[in-house]
Amino acid sequence: MSNPAANHQPFIFGNQNVSDSAWKQLETVLQWNAQAFAACGSIGSQVQSFIARRINEDFTLARTVSQCRTPQDRMVACADSWRKAAADYAKEVTTVAKLTANATSKVVAATHPAIVEEGLSVQMREAAE
Repeated sequence: MSNPAANHQPFIFGNQNVSDSAWKQLETVLQWNAQAFAACGSIGSQVQSFIARRINEDFTLARTVSQCRTPQDRMVACADSWRKAAADYAKEVTTVAKLTANATSKVVAATHPAIVEEGLSVQMREAAE
């Protein structure tokens, strides 16, 4: 079975002779980059969805307050809204923290093979660690 990386070396590096260790470093960086990009996308999507939900809640509060008849009704509506907002933000912080931890473990897993292999530069090892 041939090395699939060998098929792409001339395309990426031209006619230059590139060592296998340099190619492995590039592959590691590309794997790391793919994991980091996917992680940023999922975290960004989660935050964007949360903001949309919170904006809808804010509009609901405005509608509810506008329909209140007494100051006490307004106070209850605002207190309920603030209570729900605090719970929503606490839940979102937990969700984003879990996504971040998951993303970090995936990025480290993508980088780990390069750390343990011989022939990688010191800078590459330090950046991966």
